[in-house]
Amino acid sequence: MARPSKNKTLRNQLEDRLDDLNDQTEDLRQQLVERAPVVRDQLLEMLPDKEQLRDLRDDLFDRLPENVQDRLPERVKPKRSKLKRIALLGVVVGGGAAAVAAVRGRSQSTPAPDPFPRPTAAPAPAPAPTHAAQAEPEHPDEEAHQPGRKKS
Repeated sequence: MARPSKNKTLRNQLEDRLDDLNDQTEDLRQQLVERAPVVRDQLLEMLPDKEQLRDLRDDLFDRLPENVQDRLPERVKPKRSKLKRIALLGVVVGGGAAAVAAVRGRSQSTPAPDPFPRPTAAPAPAPAPTHAAQAEPEHPDEEAHQPGRKKS
């Protein structure tokens, strides 16, 4: 024979716990209602804005191989945005400016500097000058420094 008092106390304990849980649930609901606007605002602040999400989607779409891009439905494919049109215009204008600068640069550029002379082998020692012949200067600049000698 089962003990009715023990079963009843267990049932009463479970009912009490259930009532406590129901009360706690009501309290949590009330707190949620009170705090919902603040929490919602915080969550919205953490989310990126719609434009950032669209840019991210477009970038990810551009990274896909072309055969995969072709298989996607049209609603997923990014639309040509105004920003891309402006960027394309900027690229065209920049290319034109670079071409004009290149043409102008060719006509007005200074010549390239002469490269450094290559080192030569050590010069052979000059023979000793004789008294009968006058010694030639080693450097052309030395002619200007020798008194009594005319420039040729």
